[in-house]
Amino acid sequence: IPNGVEASFRPLPQEEVKSFRQQHQRSPQEICLLNIGSTHQRKNIPTVLQVLKALKDREIPVRLWRSGGEFMADQIAFIKAHNLDQDILDFGRVDPKILIQLYNAADVLLAPSLYEGFGLTVLEAMACGLPVITSDVSSLPEVVDDGAIQVKPMDARTITEKISCLQQNPDSRNELIQRGLLRAKQFRWRNSAEKVALVYESAVQQKISS
Repeated sequence: IPNGVEASFRPLPQEEVKSFRQQHQRSPQEICLLNIGSTHQRKNIPTVLQVLKALKDREIPVRLWRSGGEFMADQIAFIKAHNLDQDILDFGRVDPKILIQLYNAADVLLAPSLYEGFGLTVLEAMACGLPVITSDVSSLPEVVDDGAIQVKPMDARTITEKISCLQQNPDSRNELIQRGLLRAKQFRWRNSAEKVALVYESAVQQKISS
């Protein structure tokens, strides 16, 4: 029985989204990448940073929005070595209201984890109408199905290309958003609760029968 996603994770009114973006974008053309969670090794932050650098090297206006744990020493070294300090906006640990705004206002969620027990972040993002690029390993394919783009987690080049394609093809982007929204609807807590109830009912019936 899977986890569920809270009903509060949903698309927000466009005016609220536009206002949030204007507060945190350096220019209207800037691509806002989002990464949520810890900076533990399994979260594969080095690949996220490599993608940021690759887009910047192509002279694409881009910024990484981050929320969660602090960068580790090797990650900080990469950021400084490639002058990425000004291209990262760290929101720190945020409350649910800001988190939902981040999901709504960003252009794409990057979640190339090497391992996830479930992958709630990708589900929350899809429920908010945010395109997701995630790994094709661990539990993630089972969670996102066709509602997200799945890639090899260490393949920074492919991830970079996928981001470019999403920005250049609004129709493909909108189709992915709709698939993500539909997929997320299958993971409401009510559905999980009903499945748990069925398990208990089955256990009770087996006990009575014995």
